Amino acid sequence: MLSKTMLRVAMIAGFGLLAASCQDEMRSTLGPGKATRPLKPDVLALMESKGMRKDDPILVRAFKQEKALEVWKRDKTGRFALLKTYPLCTTGGGPGPKIKEGDKQSPEGFYTVTPWRMNPNSQYHLSYDVGYPNAFDRAWGRTGAAIMVHGGCTPSAGCFIGTDEQIEEIYGLAREAFAGGQKSFQVQAYPFRMTAENMARHRKNPNMAFWKNIKQGHDHFEVTKLEPKVDVCEKRYVFDAQPKDPASATFNATGACPAFEVSEELTTKVAAKQAEDDKAFKVAAAELDDVDRKETERLVAEKLEKSKPQKPAGTALAGLFGGSTEEAGVPVAATPIAVPLPRPSPLTATTRMALVEETAGGGEASITDRLFSFGSFGGSQPAKPAAAAVPAVTPPATAAAAPTAPAKPVAGPVPAARPAQGGAATYATTSVPAAAPPAAAPAAESDKPLWKKLNPFGG
Repeated sequence: MLSKTMLRVAMIAGFGLLAASCQDEMRSTLGPGKATRPLKPDVLALMESKGMRKDDPILVRAFKQEKALEVWKRDKTGRFALLKTYPLCTTGGGPGPKIKEGDKQSPEGFYTVTPWRMNPNSQYHLSYDVGYPNAFDRAWGRTGAAIMVHGGCTPSAGCFIGTDEQIEEIYGLAREAFAGGQKSFQVQAYPFRMTAENMARHRKNPNMAFWKNIKQGHDHFEVTKLEPKVDVCEKRYVFDAQPKDPASATFNATGACPAFEVSEELTTKVAAKQAEDDKAFKVAAAELDDVDRKETERLVAEKLEKSKPQKPAGTALAGLFGGSTEEAGVPVAATPIAVPLPRPSPLTATTRMALVEETAGGGEASITDRLFSFGSFGGSQPAKPAAAAVPAVTPPATAAAAPTAPAKPVAGPVPAARPAQGGAATYATTSVPAAAPPAAAPAAESDKPLWKKLNPFGG
């Protein structure tokens, strides 16, 4: 007899298992009501139109990504035909198999539902257990339990969930098939519809090898419309395998596969379908690779653009001050700016003439030196006679007949030669005899010192 402590531990463990699964209760009490409600007339009429009877066997396929559940039923030809597709409220997780308890993933693979897995008293209206984990899952050490197809449209951990009305109809179809003699029905759970385009879209997924394995079973059903025989050996699925020695051969999920064969007719049909799918896969993969390449190039270009140094405000005018407009961020050619030419000095004609005469005289001092020789520097410095340097300019017609009168000497400082750079300027004091002008007559314009000529305020 179990002690109270051991019983309590078992109860807690059982509660934890339910909490981590769909939390559905498998009750043994059967009663009238939703579980035994007859199929609706429209469903019976649909079956009749497809050559099916209500007690013919069924097969279920579920597609997680599309959130769709299909019910197939055997028709009068002896093969399965699609009866109806039910859009589910949700499935657990995304593409990929269930690995462990609590990962909230719906399983993927081939499962078997027997009558005892049906739950007429589910807390989610009605439900049935899909049979996870199977031999394949156990071979890979996967954990979890109580993965259900149930109603309520209420999210739960890893289950396939529909509305109460949907599940009641699916439950009724299974109930009638069991009543007609079907021992169990097969559930094929896929990550998505196993098209070449979907396989190409998920070609980089680490589950691709597993998906190719379950696609073999998918293709067996597609070309035959018969329930494929499923076995597991070497931790992989094998489909419609016939052992060469049926008496001794067994399939062990983790052991080596026994020698087996698949009918030639089935092998040929499956190979033809897979060859067609492979061509479509390559086309779809190439298109997706091209899209990925263009997107990568766009992202790289965008990143490079963002990594460029930002130009400070005002650089758009850099082209106006010597820089190129391209560097300044101006996409057009720079417009030349009109620079004002230097205006002539406002000197009088007489003053300009005097400057020219002094420059042509070839004295030791430059024009600049003469312009700034305002008086004596430490003594009397008489100016160099202007007449001795340059003769008076006369018109060509009268130059021979009228000789130029000698210029009167002008007293003023005569600067010595400009000193070498860095040295101090020195001035020689030289007395130049000059005749004094009449006391009453003002000095002629040409006799005035240069600083008086330039001084606008002087008399």
